Amino acid sequence: MEIHHASHRGYLKIGTEEIGIVEIPCAVLENKKRIISQTGLFAAFNRPRKGEKRQEGLPSIIGAKNLVEFVNDDVLERIQPIHYYHSNGLTAVGYDAELIPLVCELYLDAEEKGVIISSQEKIVKQAKIIIRSLAKVGINALIDEATGYQYDREKDELQKLLSKYIQEDYLKWQSRFPRKFYQEAFRLFHWKYDPFSLKRPGYLGKFTNEFVYNELPKGALEKLRDLNPKNGKGNRSRRHHQHLTEEIGIPHLDKHLMRLITVMELSDNMTDFKTKFGKVFNKPIQTQIDFEEM
Repeated sequence: MEIHHASHRGYLKIGTEEIGIVEIPCAVLENKKRIISQTGLFAAFNRPRKGEKRQEGLPSIIGAKNLVEFVNDDVLERIQPIHYYHSNGLTAVGYDAELIPLVCELYLDAEEKGVIISSQEKIVKQAKIIIRSLAKVGINALIDEATGYQYDREKDELQKLLSKYIQEDYLKWQSRFPRKFYQEAFRLFHWKYDPFSLKRPGYLGKFTNEFVYNELPKGALEKLRDLNPKNGKGNRSRRHHQHLTEEIGIPHLDKHLMRLITVMELSDNMTDFKTKFGKVFNKPIQTQIDFEEM
């Protein structure tokens, strides 16, 4: 028998203040499967755990003879007990959390066919409450919130995404920003452009961060700053783009620069550019750069 470890634990609250709120023990396992405790399945429907199993292998909550025809393959897959270590070190038994909405659907289907008996009417009522609770947010999301796993999940997913764009090692330097980018930036800022000079005003770096690197996935710019920090003189030893991956990061940058330069070419000044940028990239621009002071 395989026994899993739970990385996060908590209590899922189901119900309303009018009829009462039930707290269901839940957990997220190390394999990221969300589970509810065995007793929690019955508690979710305000039903005691005891009861005769009318059908072999089915929990009593769905084992009544009038319900058997509504037990589909999805239900059968998720009623398999899952063993895991409880916080006290003892083993506990639970079910895949997706079993809760499946049980709700089972009872609602039975009601629609008119086979519900009087002793099951309370369960049907509770099933409708649960379904409404899950209408906007799924059971997994509710468990993630209840256990605090959502924060680790978001962090983990962000790191996986950033790893596709950014690498610890850096590429050999090569010109990545087209000359047209600098020509248009100088024009918009009303600076004199010398095509033979590599000197760039410091403010151009802020502009590049704001309208280029900030358009990478969330957290990418912060990651680039960590990998490529400023030295004691306030300079960076490499260009940020040298840390972008050749498979995804660089192509994303190149595609973005093409769109960005087009917006720059169509803009008369920085105020006009900011407006057009917001429209093209579908976002309100609240830039850190105070263009009015430039």
